[in-house]
Amino acid sequence: MTQPYYVRNDGLRFSCTRCGNCCTRPGPVLFPGNELAEAAAAAGLSVRSFRRKYDIVDEDGIPTHDPPGDVPCGLYDARVGCTIYEGRPTQCRTWPFWPEVVKRQRSWEKASADCPGMDQGRLHRPREIERVLTECQEAGLPEGDPW
Repeated sequence: MTQPYYVRNDGLRFSCTRCGNCCTRPGPVLFPGNELAEAAAAAGLSVRSFRRKYDIVDEDGIPTHDPPGDVPCGLYDARVGCTIYEGRPTQCRTWPFWPEVVKRQRSWEKASADCPGMDQGRLHRPREIERVLTECQEAGLPEGDPW
């Protein structure tokens, strides 16, 4: 069995530029466990108000924000960035170290075409990436299709 790309590469370079590209792509934002309450608190809202304001629905038991069509995340503001940055969920905090991105070189390269922070900045060693992958798994985040 071949080793994942991040292991073969002895780590991956990434430094977030806060460009917002990951926030403006269509797709669901998942709030597993207590992360919905943390996001609501960061927004200064009750969980109920946060659910209503951002159209949070439960998908497979996980509270999810998924605007229809090609609409970006409703929690992103082009002027200030993520409006709940300090309370953002695991999915957002762990980008780009998602299993579907770091396991295959082709997936990493495709994702890096949209993310100026990838292949730049600090080298994240395999052990650190594995901790992040474990965090994603423990949060109950489903692994997506290869990038």
